[in-house]
Amino acid sequence: MSSYNKHQWKLFRQSVIELDGYKCRQCGRKQSEVILQVHHKEYKSGLKAWEYPTTDCITLCKGCHAQVHGIIQPTFGWEYIGDEDLGDLIGTCENRGCGSEIRYSFTIYHPQWGTLEVGTVCCDNLTDSQIASNLKESALKFEGRKTRFLNSKRWKYEGLAHKLKQGLFDIEIFEKENRYSLKINGKSSNIKHETLAKAKTKVFEII
Repeated sequence: MSSYNKHQWKLFRQSVIELDGYKCRQCGRKQSEVILQVHHKEYKSGLKAWEYPTTDCITLCKGCHAQVHGIIQPTFGWEYIGDEDLGDLIGTCENRGCGSEIRYSFTIYHPQWGTLEVGTVCCDNLTDSQIASNLKESALKFEGRKTRFLNSKRWKYEGLAHKLKQGLFDIEIFEKENRYSLKINGKSSNIKHETLAKAKTKVFEII
């Protein structure tokens, strides 16, 4: 006979659920809405299921309990570990039930599930944060500033060079043999860029 069918376990289980206010400690749903179960935070050799201190156990609904044990993909406990701008909508969100096309891919990690590549909304939801939204907003602002810099009317073509004064920087971009080189405050770079846009982008990154 399973120890979970014994009378002692049923009494212990009921006491834990009562102490937790008859609701799931993770999602907050009540006994009237879901099936409540008792989860042991860790298992100790030699102890029967009802011989643990009640502080070593928490009340979870059936769904949250399954997530804790890695049976289904968790909806909580995820950690952001990195991100990447794919450049276009060429990625796919791996969050269960989503599958949206994504440009900004966020890598998140769960100790019972591993890693997922997800979009902005799913990253924020699963990590219970605004990390992805803030990073995406920052990336969009950066791209906006770069676009405005590249297209600024302050760029002037004079004496075979594209010139711009930005704060303390005097910038010149020279074209030779279909390649573009930089000179900033009189100091030249030996690096050759394939296009004018790439040369201007390098300037933007430097200053």
